[in-house]
Amino acid sequence: MGIREETLRYLGYSGQVLTDEEDKRVSDAIAELISVANPLSSHRVFPLTVSDGKLSVPAEIDLNYPDLYRLLEKSHSVLLIAATLGLELDRRLRYYAKTDASKLVIMDAAASALIEQYCDDLQEKLPFTGYTFRFSPGYGGVPLTMQKEIVRVLETEKRIGLTLTGSLLMIPQKSLTGIVGIGGEKKSRSCEGCRLFDQCEYRKRGAVCYKVSQIPTGEPQNKEA
Repeated sequence: MGIREETLRYLGYSGQVLTDEEDKRVSDAIAELISVANPLSSHRVFPLTVSDGKLSVPAEIDLNYPDLYRLLEKSHSVLLIAATLGLELDRRLRYYAKTDASKLVIMDAAASALIEQYCDDLQEKLPFTGYTFRFSPGYGGVPLTMQKEIVRVLETEKRIGLTLTGSLLMIPQKSLTGIVGIGGEKKSRSCEGCRLFDQCEYRKRGAVCYKVSQIPTGEPQNKEA
């Protein structure tokens, strides 16, 4: 999946044809994003023990939440990952927040797509197979406070300059943390347990937030040959 397709998905497109002007604005925003982003990551892999319904790894992090148990119960290891696109991108987004709201929205969506792809690419380069999907604190029943445990274990401030505010916002803003199971059953994302299930805009459109929609540009693609 490409950054462009993911960007459009984040923007809420679901099959519409883009005008030439819209197409150019999206392309220009993605190009600018790539020129200013500085992707960095920190990760560690820990052996996982599952005993008496409890998850444990040799690190100071509590994984014992029902959503994480369902995610990790068949895995033999846990990957903790943190990534950021850097402070220069934050500065650029703040600039467009004052000068060009439309470009801000597009670049923000593109940044979300880029950091997810960056983490996907990192996982592909690691010598493991059978990943679960990447689960981030704040989703389902896993509290956002787990961010503090992940950034501490991964030493993100020292390694990639990623810190947390008192209200648990990440700085730089376009950053993420995640938990991934390794080995065992390969698990895909689903809507089960999502806090936004009843209010989800994607579900209202018959889509899901984690699957790319094919967004055509130029001539519609449903023409008969």
